[in-house]
Amino acid sequence: MRTYFRAQAFIALIVGGLHALGFWLIGLPLGIVLGFLIGLLNMVPFLQIAGVIPAVVFALLSCLETGTGVWTMLFRIAVVFGVAQLIQDMVLTPRIMGKVTGFNPVVILLSVSIWGKLLGLLGLIIALPMTFLLYSYYRRYLIAPKNGA
Repeated sequence: MRTYFRAQAFIALIVGGLHALGFWLIGLPLGIVLGFLIGLLNMVPFLQIAGVIPAVVFALLSCLETGTGVWTMLFRIAVVFGVAQLIQDMVLTPRIMGKVTGFNPVVILLSVSIWGKLLGLLGLIIALPMTFLLYSYYRRYLIAPKNGA
């Protein structure tokens, strides 16, 4: 479990950096700080969506200050969130968690889908740790006794 949390922290750091870079590129005030705050929120999977509220507030303040169109800035923020989420879900989580847990990326995506369908948001949060735990128990108690006999 320790390696799982290290990997999750590494993913959160990368996601925070992606958000910070994106917010900096679109000129969002306090974008770098907000980006790394979103990365910190990402320690709990899918909680980074709570960062949308301060991002919208900062966007509105930026629009008042610079005269940029509100919809333009909101579209840019949506693009930053979308691109960061795609990179996290399609590249980072399957590869990094796959190396840490020893699971195939397809198993990771299937695990998140099944646990999410069974338990909703709670299932999304506990999907990988519970799958890893169940797999560990399976190897220890069901496979190991057969190999020893």
